[in-house]
Amino acid sequence: FTPVPDPVDMTVFWQVNAILEQDFYGAKPDLTTRRYGAINGLVAAFNDPYTRYEPPPQSANSGAAICGCQGVIGVTVEQTPNGFILHPQPDLPAHQAGVLAGDRLIQVDQTILTATMTVDAVMQLVNGDPNTEVILVVQRQAAGQATAETLNFEMTRIEVVTPSMEWRLLDDTGRRTNIGYIRHAQFTNHSPEEMERALTELTAQGSDRFYLDLRNNPGGTVDASLKIIDMWLEQGVILIEEDTSGVEKHFDATNGQIVPGAPLVIVVDHGTASASEIVAGALQDTARARLLGVTTYGKGSVQLPHTLSDGSIMRVTIAHWFTPNDRTIDGTGLEPDIVIELTEEDRNQGADPQLTAAVELLQKEIQSEVQSP
Repeated sequence: FTPVPDPVDMTVFWQVNAILEQDFYGAKPDLTTRRYGAINGLVAAFNDPYTRYEPPPQSANSGAAICGCQGVIGVTVEQTPNGFILHPQPDLPAHQAGVLAGDRLIQVDQTILTATMTVDAVMQLVNGDPNTEVILVVQRQAAGQATAETLNFEMTRIEVVTPSMEWRLLDDTGRRTNIGYIRHAQFTNHSPEEMERALTELTAQGSDRFYLDLRNNPGGTVDASLKIIDMWLEQGVILIEEDTSGVEKHFDATNGQIVPGAPLVIVVDHGTASASEIVAGALQDTARARLLGVTTYGKGSVQLPHTLSDGSIMRVTIAHWFTPNDRTIDGTGLEPDIVIELTEEDRNQGADPQLTAAVELLQKEIQSEVQSP
């Protein structure tokens, strides 16, 4: 990155700074905090939630989730109309500190969460370098209480190499089916090899049709998403990228499906974003899979990171993604072929109508194959 001469007259900026320094009543922020505030104000003027500036402490950790090795506290974050809801994993720092499923996250360290933040951005705040401290501020609505209680939890991040997916054969009334279940939580550098292993192992166990769960998958590395799409498709365009000058770049599938022709249902929701939308959109457009659930998040843009002189990072939106049929993702999301809601009542009762509907759909395909001559 090569800086260019600034044509903007900064006289008024320095006048404002001098007035604040002289007249403001109260504790004054230090010069570093003011500088970051000015930078964030400039970035915000471009009105793009994905073009953002990351100060050095955060930027040092921003690639951890993508590599699949990071300091974590063992929570997943679900974005809902009521805010960011936490789901702690057993016996990991968040659970041990007292965080409960359903707690609403409102602040991480000194950063107050806003409705415009993405799950990816929130997880970058929550996770970080191993053996570092993090403070979560949550609101908890206890039964019978009119107002939510605000709680602070301090914990130490632990180092893990986090698997990005889990898989198994689904059960039906106590018996195993031939439906392979794959839950993909986030796209990391390890995701393609995990997907290949999942499909190989499930096929060896008798699976001949698949359920891919991309709910609340915030995305990750695009390269991983393209490699995974390639495992399901034999040929054709799988992604279109258009840059700021209008030039398009097409990404094509290559030969070598792992499970050619195997029926596939992908379940998506409002938390399905970015790289997971690339996968879902490509497989939907090519009729390789049917989408079931609700409209996805709608994050279809490309950010180029610039490392600055102090180690901070400036991420700038430089392009948008489009599905093989030239459908836009950004700001609109993907509409599923079959709309099935998952309500708060369902969650409270432990029900999953989206999973049930997907299994029924795949079971019908099994029955129709058996009945066909």
